[in-house]
Amino acid sequence: MLKKAIALATLTLLGSTGVQSADLFKPEDAVKYRQAIYQVFSAQAGVMGGMAQGKIDFDAAEINKRATNLGKIAPMLGDTYFPATRDVKESKLKAAAWSNMEDFQSKGQTFGKALGELIEASSKPGFDLKTARPAIGAVLQGCKGCHDDYRAK
Repeated sequence: MLKKAIALATLTLLGSTGVQSADLFKPEDAVKYRQAIYQVFSAQAGVMGGMAQGKIDFDAAEINKRATNLGKIAPMLGDTYFPATRDVKESKLKAAAWSNMEDFQSKGQTFGKALGELIEASSKPGFDLKTARPAIGAVLQGCKGCHDDYRAK
């Protein structure tokens, strides 16, 4: 039940920007918070990607743990994207995200769907490297799709 709830919550990733988030966070703090969340994303995805590439020994339970971790924190990103953050110097979000928010949110939802599918698949018996590779690849491709279009290098 928890895994399904996490998967559903993940589908809402960036589904709506924080309406009242500006009342909760100063823009600079929201950007720092966002970047911290993405650091956790990177660490979790790095382990899963390493397993998919054979650089780290495959462990289905560990992939499920890492994917579930991402599923728990992904919805927190919605609080960090509000218009006042667009002018924060430390932000790596390109202006194109603000001018094409529908596509930006769609990419977040694509990532969320892939992550939800990975969480679900990795929780089942028989989840193996052959099954893991495309599922992890879809999650990482979801990250890349947003980075390519909306993250400054």
